[in-house]
Amino acid sequence: MDRSLFLLLLLSGLLRTTSGVSRQYNYINVRMSWPEAQSYCREKYTDLATVDTMGDVNRLVNIVDAGYSGSVWIGLKRGTQKRWAWSTGENTLAQYSVWSAGEPKNQNECGYLAYGVWISFSCSTGIHFMCYNESTGYVWVKINKKWSDAQSYCRQMYSDLPAIHNSEELNQIKSAVSFNAWVWIGLFQDYWGWSDKWSLFFRNWAEGQPSQSSGSGDCVGMSRTNSGKWAQYSCDLQRPFICYGGPKSPSRSFHYMNDSKTWQDAQSYCRARFTDLATADTMSDVSLLVNTVDAGYRGSVWIGLHNGTEYRWVWSMGSLPQYSNWNPGEPNGDGGCVRSFNGSWYDESCSIVLPVVCFNDSTGFIITETAMTWRDAQSYCRQHHTDLASISSAEQQNLISNNESSLWIGLILDSWEWSERWNLSFRNWAEGQPSQSSGSGDCVGMSTTDSGKWAQYSCDLQHHFICHGDDRLIKKQIVRLKLSCNGKCTLNDPSLQTAILNQISEKLKIMGLDSDSKISWIKGEGEEVFHQEINRTANSNNECNRP
Repeated sequence: MDRSLFLLLLLSGLLRTTSGVSRQYNYINVRMSWPEAQSYCREKYTDLATVDTMGDVNRLVNIVDAGYSGSVWIGLKRGTQKRWAWSTGENTLAQYSVWSAGEPKNQNECGYLAYGVWISFSCSTGIHFMCYNESTGYVWVKINKKWSDAQSYCRQMYSDLPAIHNSEELNQIKSAVSFNAWVWIGLFQDYWGWSDKWSLFFRNWAEGQPSQSSGSGDCVGMSRTNSGKWAQYSCDLQRPFICYGGPKSPSRSFHYMNDSKTWQDAQSYCRARFTDLATADTMSDVSLLVNTVDAGYRGSVWIGLHNGTEYRWVWSMGSLPQYSNWNPGEPNGDGGCVRSFNGSWYDESCSIVLPVVCFNDSTGFIITETAMTWRDAQSYCRQHHTDLASISSAEQQNLISNNESSLWIGLILDSWEWSERWNLSFRNWAEGQPSQSSGSGDCVGMSTTDSGKWAQYSCDLQHHFICHGDDRLIKKQIVRLKLSCNGKCTLNDPSLQTAILNQISEKLKIMGLDSDSKISWIKGEGEEVFHQEINRTANSNNECNRP
């Protein structure tokens, strides 16, 4: 696919959702399969569009090209595990629920309220329902509708089917309806998941969607003409799509310095001339760093990582934890790595061997039963998938809680920090690194031969180093020259042009120009550097000038 032919309509708006997350949406008027669209969005923005409210749906509809009447890909895709959720998108069932004894039943996918408790039922059955309005509260609608029609009615006339977060809200609904009445509430069972692993469950399915028949498609498209309703399609179909997130800035500009300095001197040099010593967030960055180093150099090079004073728990994939699930009394100092067992986390020595939970961008969590140390597990997951698993919600924890053995997850205790205070925590340590022994060194060098692995060294050692950022000393200037010649003008002779450049270069060096500076000719029309200027008042004088 020739991306130079892409017509990209990047129509964006700043969106605020009920979760407090602001998203910038971008419509891409290029037809791709769902996996291709996902890869494109992750490369250029953040991910395929995630949607939390009807307000988000309306904004998505409004940014699609008005002349397009088909569906566009969003970030929803069929998962492997069904979960109960609220129509409003909230995920609060772990905090509060009042299911009747023996409920919910797996064969039923919607929930109603009767006799003060929740009961699962077939979504296609027509019964009364409750709606919720942010201004007026709960409304009992005494019309028989199936669950999806009740949801559409509540969203059109009020806000949504109600979510029940606590006993006070349950009592308010009970006071608005007969005790023995059956009324739909916002409960539904769902097995679809967002591409960015977002944990909210807002859905906006079209009539008859999602289908229960096999082969009906695993990826979700949004209709521009049907009020933004969603339907499932084969992921291989070619559709325009919507990304979210601001455009990603280009990859860092890395600069290899073929000069040996201590870590502190290298840091000072990088800060004076560029931005700072090199920072790496991903294995792609590591590959760029390795390729930046001169091919003939075999030593280590300084990067911007050094030992700090504060220990903190970080994820292998590079982020800080916003969610935790420690067992009571943990972490208790047993070790610097974390295992998950029976739904809870325990700190453990990184050197013991356990099965592993990896994460793959395409398929999610993958449990590997082969036992290995934490470092070996990290290397394995990065080689065969994306990385060790990061867990950011109770739903994600539930996906691995049924395993009967302890599993390594991606959490590790870390005291290292970047020179520029970059808060991501990606690490690429070599075997046995970092060392726990005293005097092993507080600064980090990258090996040029061991796949870019990192090791700690004394900061006083002399190494080559890598900076990142724009070179503040590089300036490009174009100068127009006008030269005269006697007789026949031969300024486009390459040997003469080289001689002129050498004379100019020597003069500039005498004036103090950096010896690394380069000067060159720019070719103009007809691939010539100079063209002849005719002096119309004195035709006997021929002048050649630089265009």
